[in-house]
Amino acid sequence: MASGLKEDSSVGLSEGIRAFNQEAYFEAHDIWEETWRGVRGPDRLFFQGLIQLAIGFYHLTTENLAGAEHLLTRGGEKLEAYMPSHRSVDVARLVIGAAEALVCVRAARRGGGLGEEAWELPQIQQIPEN
Repeated sequence: MASGLKEDSSVGLSEGIRAFNQEAYFEAHDIWEETWRGVRGPDRLFFQGLIQLAIGFYHLTTENLAGAEHLLTRGGEKLEAYMPSHRSVDVARLVIGAAEALVCVRAARRGGGLGEEAWELPQIQQIPEN
């Protein structure tokens, strides 16, 4: 990957993380999708997983439980390949947070209600790369 593309994707990654952590999930999705279009190689699935989680959490906040379940599952599965961390993102913590939300989504779909008081929306933690 050319140096400029790596830098561009780093900016997009950071901007998307900022939006995600502010619970602006649709905005994070848009930022990462724009970035993803220019990414090739192994990072392409990484961004795709982030995009899917962002829109999955967006669906959760709009109470589209079927959409949330589908995209949180798919995004989490894609990101598992990048655990424990990738590009300074604590992927393991993010995947665990998505899995915890997914448990609540599935319970709500079975008629248990959203139970929002029982769970928190995850934040993306950044860690220094070695």
